[in-house]
Order: sequence, then C-alpha cells, then structure tokens
Amino acid sequence: MKPLSFKPRALILLTTIFVFAKVNTASAQILTFEEKEDGVLLLSDGKPRLFYQKDVISLDGEYPRANYLHPVFDTKGEIVTEDFPDDHLHHRGIFWTWHQLWVNDLRIGDPWISDGVEWVVKKVHTDIHPNNSATIAVKVIWKANKVSKKKIIEENTTITYQPIGNQSYKITFDITLKPLVSGVRIGGSEDAKGYGGFSPRLKLSETVGFYDENGEVTPNNLPVSAGDWINITSKEPNDPGVVIMGEPDKLPSYQGWILRKRNSMQNMAFPGREPLLLNKKEPLHFRNQLLVHQGMSIREINNQYRIFRNQNTGN
Repeated sequence: MKPLSFKPRALILLTTIFVFAKVNTASAQILTFEEKEDGVLLLSDGKPRLFYQKDVISLDGEYPRANYLHPVFDTKGEIVTEDFPDDHLHHRGIFWTWHQLWVNDLRIGDPWISDGVEWVVKKVHTDIHPNNSATIAVKVIWKANKVSKKKIIEENTTITYQPIGNQSYKITFDITLKPLVSGVRIGGSEDAKGYGGFSPRLKLSETVGFYDENGEVTPNNLPVSAGDWINITSKEPNDPGVVIMGEPDKLPSYQGWILRKRNSMQNMAFPGREPLLLNKKEPLHFRNQLLVHQGMSIREINNQYRIFRNQNTGN
C-alpha cells in the first residue's frame, strides 16, 4: 500500500465527523476529529491540523510503519512534515523510535527502518476538552515479526493539541514504554551520532535557521549542545517555524541535539549507541512538545516552555 496523498478540502468533504465540541470563549476554536480508514484527522475550525497514522502503510511493501503523525499542517494550511522522503524513505513525519531493539542477546530488529518489528495499534481514544484542547490517546504493541514473533513493548501515548491564539499551536507528546518480556533494550545508532528517540522529519527551507534561547545554533554531524528547545525557522529567529521542546534532564543517557539543515530528521538523542534496559516496574516515560508557529519571540517560546514543564504528566 502506498502512502496517502492528503488534500485538505477532500478530507473535510469525504470523511465522517465522529467527535465534536465547542468551547464558549472568545478565542476558542471549534475542534473536531474525523475518522479515516487508516487513522484519525484533527481539524480546527474545519481546517486540518494533524493526522495520526493508526494502520500500517508502506511504499510498495517496503518500510512499513504506523503510530506517527503525518501530515501536520501549520495555521496557513501548509504541510510542515515529510513522509517517505526520497533521501531517507524510512523517515516518517513525527515519530519516536530507535535503531536497536534487543531481547537479552537477541537482536530483534531495527525499528528505525521498520525492520523486524511492527506497531499494532490496539486502542485509539479521542477527546475534546473544555480548555480548548484535543487529545489522541493510543495503546500500541511493538511486536517482533522476523527473528521472533513475541510482543516486545507496550506503548501508551497521549498526543495533545492546543491552539496558541490564531497563528500558533502546540502538540504535546506524553510517551510511556513498558517491556512485555524480560531483557528488552533499546539503543540509538551504533556510531558516534547515537541518534534515536523523538524525531520530527520537517520540511526545511533552503535558508533554514536553528535557534535556542541564547541565539543561533550551528548543526553538526555529531550531537551538539544547546538549550531545552530549538526553534527551526525559515531563516531568521522570528520567522515562521517549528519549535522542538523536551526535558533533557529527565532523559536517560541524553546525548544532545542531532540537527540537520537538509535531508534528515531532527532529534533529541538518547540513550546513544549503548542500549538502555527497559524496566517493567518503572517504564520509560518521556515528553516532548512542538510549537508550530508563524513567528514567535524568545520570550514567548520560553513562556510556553515553562508551561510545558509545569504540566501534570502521566498516562
């Protein structure tokens, strides 16, 4: 099955609305969910914002994937993510995974390139809340499909969308991974880059700029040290773009930022090349947030980051 090509007008006309809510405040937007054959679309005032890919899709049988966001639209209706890009066909929208997946000394596969594992979405629950936010809560089983046929990991993720005025919005990802068998380990790329974890594949301009709260950040082949968030803009610091936020102090074996000006994803890398043992009693839990905006100042981003850090967590 080939990946779908999204046309926002067609989506609005052809899909069926199954959740609807309106918040009676001056700045509220009408948030709705539409169910499609292979996933869930969220709209704001009738305009598409993000699509959760529930069912497995592939490119002529290659690089099968599920459990990620694509497309993601900005407030002007432009798609800001990429799926099956020519340079890295295994990259997919907003995704979270690693190159290494082990059970004891058995290499299960390479989830990063969708090899040896499949994502079985067992449950999708959507809701719209009085604070003008919408959530997609999913339960996903990471199942081995090559050297083993076991269920390896249970994932519980909540994706929360909330507008910030009319020109920006935020998407929060609250992800918990629980091993279903003993000896499950996950690890990044087996090189000095060590990339893996929360990984947006964004459309980048030819003049793309990277900024943290201290100013411009220069991408490197290896992880770079930067702040708790990176603003990836069309060029200048106040231009439209996407901010990636995380909690690096809470990540096990955090490596730093993997940043690329072209042909790649962006990544807060952990745990690096040395695999991390997952604990049944204390599942791995991490959060990230995206700000999709038409221009935000450092002060505005810092304010949103403080809100992000102060939010209650837990699945």
